[in-house]
Amino acid sequence: MAGFTFIEHGDHERGFAAVYDREIAPFLREKEEVRAAAVRRSQLWTGAVFGISVVLALLAFRVHPMLPLFPLVFGGAAALFLYLTRGEKISAEVTHFIRPVICSFFDDMTFSETEAEGGFPKRRLEALGIVPRADESTIGPSIRGVWRGIGYTVTKASFRDAYRDSASDNRTRRTHLFGGIVLKIDCLEDMPTIVFCPDLGGAMNAVMKWATPDLPPFRFEFPDARVEEVFEVYTDDPDLARKRLHQGFGERLLGFARDYQASKTFIAAAFQGRAFYLAIDLPHDFMNFDVASRPLDACNAKIHKALDDLMIPRRIIDILLG
Repeated sequence: MAGFTFIEHGDHERGFAAVYDREIAPFLREKEEVRAAAVRRSQLWTGAVFGISVVLALLAFRVHPMLPLFPLVFGGAAALFLYLTRGEKISAEVTHFIRPVICSFFDDMTFSETEAEGGFPKRRLEALGIVPRADESTIGPSIRGVWRGIGYTVTKASFRDAYRDSASDNRTRRTHLFGGIVLKIDCLEDMPTIVFCPDLGGAMNAVMKWATPDLPPFRFEFPDARVEEVFEVYTDDPDLARKRLHQGFGERLLGFARDYQASKTFIAAAFQGRAFYLAIDLPHDFMNFDVASRPLDACNAKIHKALDDLMIPRRIIDILLG
């Protein structure tokens, strides 16, 4: 297993190869032996399940031509389950080990498996329209840091609605609403409440405003038409918002949305007091290392992605500081 090496790509990765060699590579070498053994066991069990299903199908065919479908279907489902779950434990162990190591590489970051210290301001974020009101949510882990003297918190979050599906014996079904990160960035001065909502069109904007009574009362217009096409912005103090908010902020926010947003052309964002909140619906699972399907010396792409994701707050702070 000589292939466990890490090639640094960007400036933010400078020096990480030594951390990889010292801390991550020994762990991955050990877990690769466990992963390979799990794959071999899975292959044996899958082969056994498939063989038993075929034998039962042949026996059932003697009774009725349609009966072989049952052992084949159930056997196929069992084999698929074994295949999909064979690496879940390894992936979870790799994820829990690597995340704090990566964060501790940066002197200004602190990692926590749970939500941010002081609690995740879910109700406030719901009222501002930053996160959806949902039946179920998963909050954490979180990362606290400082960049250019500005403090920030990044929290992984997902939100789902649950409902009973009458067409399938009232089984509980879930609808994915949001999966990504929520940032809280400290502001250098008190800001009025400024909420960036998606522009849904005239009638739908009116409905959305009526359905979200906690939104600020005044419409705030940007001079840039491209921003107006994407965002519907509300504030509780238009004069102070015009004074405190840089005119180019909306355009920069649009550019950031194009780079990171999973499925929409907008990002949920708001200023309030000494905080700036930002929710990004990422196209990938933040700081998750689902790596068990391949040898662990090939998981460097996931590590590069995680290191890149940790730079998101820094880029946002650079935008805020102009």
